Amino acid sequence: MRPRRGIRSRIDTITTPDADAIAVRGWIRSYADTDEPIYVGIYTSYRDTERGYVSVGFPLPQASFTATLLPRARPGGRLVLTSRSDLDHPGHYLTYVDADTRDLTALAVHGFAEELDVYVDDAGALRAEHAFWLFGIPFLVLHYRIARKETPRV
Repeated sequence: MRPRRGIRSRIDTITTPDADAIAVRGWIRSYADTDEPIYVGIYTSYRDTERGYVSVGFPLPQASFTATLLPRARPGGRLVLTSRSDLDHPGHYLTYVDADTRDLTALAVHGFAEELDVYVDDAGALRAEHAFWLFGIPFLVLHYRIARKETPRV
């Protein structure tokens, strides 16, 4: 077993040359002691005719796992991103590309749910709690402290 190492995260962005807005965000998670990457989540947003969504993709070998989350405002300025909804878009999806035929298969992953609750705590720090369920049974809660990276003074 490895000793507990801790995880550090950072967000990098991609903006296309002809656009002013950020097109894609990558949330890179790495070991705190070495900065060796563990994985990267690719974050985008999109709108259907009625509302916006956040889509989070995680690469897998010849596949990807995607979470589509519905943003909801909560009292006190809180923001919740959730896959727990009766709407058509929120949920989790697994896509696989067959290496020989290049056929694409997409499956909804029923029974998996997550919710990310983002808020400012009493000390004024940005925090988040990220909860996961499998068939309604909670199995993991991650706690985040979020801080803007300081830019070096010139």
